[in-house]
Order: sequence, then structure tokens, then C-alpha cells
Amino acid sequence: MKATMIRSAWMALSAGLLAAPARADEELAYDHYLPTRWNTVSPGVYSAEYAPVLRIKSGDRVKLDIVSFSGLNRANPKKFYVDNGIPLDLPIVADVMEINDKMPANPFTGNRGGPLTGPIYVEGAEPGDMLEVRVLDVRFRAPFGVNSTSPGNGHPLADLVPRPWSKKFDLDLERSVAIFKKGEIELPLAPFMGQMGVAPPVKAGGFTSAPPTAVHGGNFDLQELTRGGTLYLPVNVPGALYFTGNGHALQGNGEITNPSLEVSLTGYLQFIVHKGRTLKMPRVETATHYVFFGMHDSLDEGVRQATLEVVQFLQEKEGLDFYDAYALASVSVDFTVARALIPAQMVYATVPKHLFKTQPAYWYEGPLPPKY
Repeated sequence: MKATMIRSAWMALSAGLLAAPARADEELAYDHYLPTRWNTVSPGVYSAEYAPVLRIKSGDRVKLDIVSFSGLNRANPKKFYVDNGIPLDLPIVADVMEINDKMPANPFTGNRGGPLTGPIYVEGAEPGDMLEVRVLDVRFRAPFGVNSTSPGNGHPLADLVPRPWSKKFDLDLERSVAIFKKGEIELPLAPFMGQMGVAPPVKAGGFTSAPPTAVHGGNFDLQELTRGGTLYLPVNVPGALYFTGNGHALQGNGEITNPSLEVSLTGYLQFIVHKGRTLKMPRVETATHYVFFGMHDSLDEGVRQATLEVVQFLQEKEGLDFYDAYALASVSVDFTVARALIPAQMVYATVPKHLFKTQPAYWYEGPLPPKY
């Protein structure tokens, strides 16, 4: 009887079905571990020119680390930690210090951009395929995060910010809250990777990590990509070459200070290749919604792109004509600004799954993020 139960549990796990997340002190099953070192990250660039730091098969689960440089003075990184009472012997501090010291400069900006862990080569992925990335879990590597802003930098009140500014938040990981004002304002944690993307086509060269694009994904800053979220990306080069980084402890839609509450994280991701399924725009799915994007400096154009994605999806899924699909979207779909930042403001539209009587099983059945 015991052997049968173990075998059944293993079959469910192999099929990608997670009934509930493990506790934070329990290790999830994984096939590969990718740590953050100066030679396992890119300096904030998505490019096919970077050699893979890990090769995996479709269906493999990867435990990987990402680091945050938010708040650091790159010339004197110790100052941030000392000023904020953060012990220099924390493992995450050692990671950040090594990467800051040894990572090559971003070829587009000339400085050391926010590190992206990767690229990961997924065997069997070829141009014209689709890469599915399941977020099995996201965990914290340190009990603090940093919110910051600066003059310029594409955020809504950039003209009112006279100098760079940052605020360190303590994170109570046992109670899963960020402390904004001790004893008065606490915010529920919902960690996610702000950067999730693949290499663009070789002829496109490299893309910086600043704006997301329909071609490679990238800087979505989308809170739905926390535990239980699924990202679908186009494959542009052999192996897809997946990168991730820019950890968030939580974020309000819009990320208006650019950045939000940045933090170093450990992610558990599963990668699945879908042969011959092309995408014009990345998509996201959760246990409760289908999510579609629009990306443009103009919010008007971003809304138009997201609307067209939704209408075409409803036409294909339910066999509706254009007018019925447009009407259904109007009465049931929410449109939200994920990134109120230039370049590439991002609008996303959420189609609730409860609209449809029949739904294929979804791999995640655990608790929803705190905001839901």
C-alpha cells in the first residue's frame, strides 16, 4: 500500500500537478541547481551571444538564484550594507559583492546592469516553438528589500525627484510581511521575478533589460508571475536561452517609482517546449485567469494591442465572430497597467476562467497570492 501511494505521488509530480506548495523550510524537487556567480549571469542583457550556463531537457525543474543590486553604490557596495545594519557575512552579501566586482560591464550602457541569471539552454527548443515556464515556487534569500527612485528613469513623477533616493524594508519572513511602518503598516509578501525572457533572434543582437518586448519577453514586472503562474514565450534561437532576474518582494501595479521593492530570490521553475506553437506576443496563465499583454510607449497603443490579443483569443477558443468576442471582452475582461514606465509601458488584460464551463486542468492548485 505504501509503495502504491509513493508511486502515485511521483506520477502526479511528474505530470506537473502541484496540489499545494511546500513549506518554506521544505526543499522542492528539482533536476538542476543554478547559483548566482559572476560567470552565471549576464550584465542586464538578453543575447544569443552568451554561452549557456546550464543545459536542460524539456520538462526539467530548475532551482535558481537571482540577486538584486538595488540600493547599492557600485563603487562602494559595502556602504549600503553597513549603513543599513546588514551583516557582511550573509551569503547573499558575498554573492552580490563578487558579482559587482567581477561581472563585465553592460555593452549598451557601459556600466554593470542588474544581473540576469542565465542563459539556460532548453534542449529541443527551436525558432518557431513556444517555451512554457512554470513558476513552481519563489523564496527569499535575504530578510530585506529596497525601494528606490531617481531623477528621470521613465517614471510618472520623474520631474519631481531631485536626487536618487532609496528605502530599505525589513521583511518578516515568518509572518510573510514587509514592514513599511513598524507597528502600523505591514504589506503581504508576494515574490516574483520581474525579468523573465529569452534571447532575441541572432540578427537582432542583444536587448537591454530595461523594456519588455513581444520578441523576447523580459522586464514584465508582473505580479501574476509569482508562485502558480505560467509564462509562455516565443523561441527565437536554438535552445531558447532563458534569462531571469530583478526579484520583487511585492509590487503595486504600475511600479511607479521604477523600481519597486527589489530583493534577491530563489526560484523553482519548470521548462516545457511546445513544438511548432508560435506566439506574436508572450502570454501568461494562472489558476484563475488568462493574461494578455500590450507594450508601447503610448498607453493608448498598449491598450489596443492587449485588446486585440484578447479578442483573437476569444475568437479562437470559443469560435466567436469578431463582434461577439469584442462584446464579451468589454463586459468581462479587466485591463490594468503593469508598468507605468517609459520606454515600453505595459498593459495587461485578465480573462477570468470562470467564464467558460469547461476548462483543461491547470497544474497548480495551491493558495492564491495575497492580493487575490
